[in-house]
Amino acid sequence: MAAPRQMTANTLNALKGWPNMNAVDYHAELDSSITDTVLAGSVVSLNSSGNFIQGVGTTAVMPMFLFSNSDDPDVVNDGGDAASDAGVFIPISPTGQAMALVAVGAYELVSTAFEAGSYAPNAPLTSDLAGGASPGKLSPGVLYTDMIVGIVSRGVVDNGYGKNALAFWPFPVFPT
Repeated sequence: MAAPRQMTANTLNALKGWPNMNAVDYHAELDSSITDTVLAGSVVSLNSSGNFIQGVGTTAVMPMFLFSNSDDPDVVNDGGDAASDAGVFIPISPTGQAMALVAVGAYELVSTAFEAGSYAPNAPLTSDLAGGASPGKLSPGVLYTDMIVGIVSRGVVDNGYGKNALAFWPFPVFPT
């Protein structure tokens, strides 16, 4: 059994703009090829089957930012079969889908899923696809070469729980 994570160690929080009635979010299942836990704040995009995959790479896709961990109880429930196992956890709706904030939303976000380093305001951000060095993590990007997922706003800040997080504005810029 894996060691439990601290609840506030991996987060995606909004500094401005979310939640509100006009929020842009999306629900989908993670692709079955993903076998590791995808942590909150990670960059995801949709594959041709409509499932979340990690990162964006140099592909022109709509970036999104995972709001919860892929193994959180509101996403999946591996507690057992309620038909045969007494006392198993039965959540209200483990749909198998995770929620992500879409990069066209009008918000400023802070994510703990980023490559360590210093980030200057206005620097473009990207994220590796699976198979890359850090799939799903925010990292420095090159305009018009990488799929840009956002622009650094305040740089590295406290996520509100004593953990480093990267503050940015979602802003998709497609590679040419």
